[in-house]
Amino acid sequence: MKLFLLSITTSVVLCYTQVTTAATMYRCGNSFQDTPCANQNYSKTIKAAKASSTVAKSGDLSPYQVDTDCKQRGDAAKKMMWLRQTGKTKEEQLESAEDEQAQALVNEVYNNRGTTLEVKNAIEQSCMQQKEKNKLAEELLKEAKRLKKTPYTPSGNTASEKY
Repeated sequence: MKLFLLSITTSVVLCYTQVTTAATMYRCGNSFQDTPCANQNYSKTIKAAKASSTVAKSGDLSPYQVDTDCKQRGDAAKKMMWLRQTGKTKEEQLESAEDEQAQALVNEVYNNRGTTLEVKNAIEQSCMQQKEKNKLAEELLKEAKRLKKTPYTPSGNTASEKY
């Protein structure tokens, strides 16, 4: 019994000394050291550059690029994904959908694969792309109406500019 208590006490002491001697490590570039980096701005600049290049490469939208409507749509999609993960089927969610937009969102959620965050980001991104398409279509329609009001003649002058 004494040998057992002695071995347990020794184990506890050895573990405790390892925990107390462990130091905080700092990553500075590609190396690790026990003191903070000398140039803190350098590491922040590197992190910011990596983050912006990652966003640019992946095409992922960061939160400040998503407007409120698309953000709400993404949040609703996230909740639907949670329900999907708990076992709720597409048909059950379609039955509980209140309107056509909610039904379209349910279909979009179930057509996307991935984690909850991936599906949420994909839906926010598609929402923003659709808004951009709608904005361009509106601009084209305005330009078409403007051109329709001022007819164009083959000589390059409008009808109102005749000699």
